[in-house]
Amino acid sequence: MRKVQFAAALCAVGLCAAAAQAASDEVVPGMGNKLVRGFVNGITGIVELPMQTIKGFNNGLSVIENEPLSKTAGTVLGFFRGVGHAAGRTAYGGIEVVTFWLPNPESNDGVGIPLDADLAWEQGEQYSIFKPNLKEGLMPYPRKIVRGVANGFAGIVEVPGQIVKGVSDDGAVGIPVGAVKGVWFWFGRSASGYGDAILFLAPNPPDQVGYAFEQEWPWDALVDSM
Repeated sequence: MRKVQFAAALCAVGLCAAAAQAASDEVVPGMGNKLVRGFVNGITGIVELPMQTIKGFNNGLSVIENEPLSKTAGTVLGFFRGVGHAAGRTAYGGIEVVTFWLPNPESNDGVGIPLDADLAWEQGEQYSIFKPNLKEGLMPYPRKIVRGVANGFAGIVEVPGQIVKGVSDDGAVGIPVGAVKGVWFWFGRSASGYGDAILFLAPNPPDQVGYAFEQEWPWDALVDSM
């Protein structure tokens, strides 16, 4: 019970600290968007299974010229693709619901294999690891691992970074605000980082919603302020 109360108090203080240095029209709507999308993806992730199976049937397998065989192979591959996409959408939906109050990376561009669309029932565009070539098509996997490990294990560096940044911007007044904001960012980087590292093979949302970190890497605030 005490842990829940502490988390709730930290959430409130963190929001106030962030609002002090960022426009409130970015913080609160971002949290709301993250919570709503997470809830929707969490309960509709299973829709990916029939959707990907249908897409597999419609698209077939281009390397097979015989149409019935191509449709059959595409359907089978679509089913297994649906399993992966359903797992990824559901997992990331749950993460966003639990961490809606925490900041997250600004973008997923080039990081992780993207889901076809924002919503499970939308057609979207299927990602291919063979475009433009296999080497480039597989690069989102290592990028996701690197970002996940960096945020997960080095996220704590946000604490001294935000303190130094607060002092640089506001003098002594910036110390408590920077400290709370640093803890808030640290928690956000840990949550998103460990999620990326554990789910590096799972498809993830093509973009990010929610309040974004101010820097790309957890050590940027400290380095830029020194």
